[in-house]
Amino acid sequence: MAVEQTMACAVDELETDPLQGEGLLLRTLRMLALEAACPALRRLFEDACGCGGAEAYRALEVFVQQLRLHARRPVGLSCPGRPPSADERLIVDAFACAQLDDYQGLEARLEAVAGAEAPIGMGAAVCLVAQVFALAGLLLSVQAVRPARNQSSLTRFLRNEGFSTFLRSRMDLGVTSTSSSSSM
Repeated sequence: MAVEQTMACAVDELETDPLQGEGLLLRTLRMLALEAACPALRRLFEDACGCGGAEAYRALEVFVQQLRLHARRPVGLSCPGRPPSADERLIVDAFACAQLDDYQGLEARLEAVAGAEAPIGMGAAVCLVAQVFALAGLLLSVQAVRPARNQSSLTRFLRNEGFSTFLRSRMDLGVTSTSSSSSM
């Protein structure tokens, strides 16, 4: 009963939240981390994301599962209705970096949250959710600044069209890959 009341309040807050994308991401992330099923929030998430909502929700589930498996330190999450913790802020920043195609920033934030190098699947899940958010007009802003790092396997995968191909195949948008060759 208490969880249902808390989620009813959280869903109501989303309708007046000026940063709806961030609020939606945080609330869904928190509920997935608690393993508390909330059909109303899931429906709201999927509806807010449009045609890619179901896939984005599943990708966020994958992100949470990957974080559980690979984190080398406890990840601090706030209670619903509370301001974001430092770790939640890093997670939101990671999604915002993915929207901006800043893969080094994404990787640095995921590594900071997990306390270890993030697996490629975690970064790909973040990118999928971030791009679906962007397509739905749910833009996120980067607030924390981390120093640039050398490119790792995740950054190379994302920059070398690996993620674009993956995203197109998952979203089934019918977009074909165009490659232009220029001779010098």
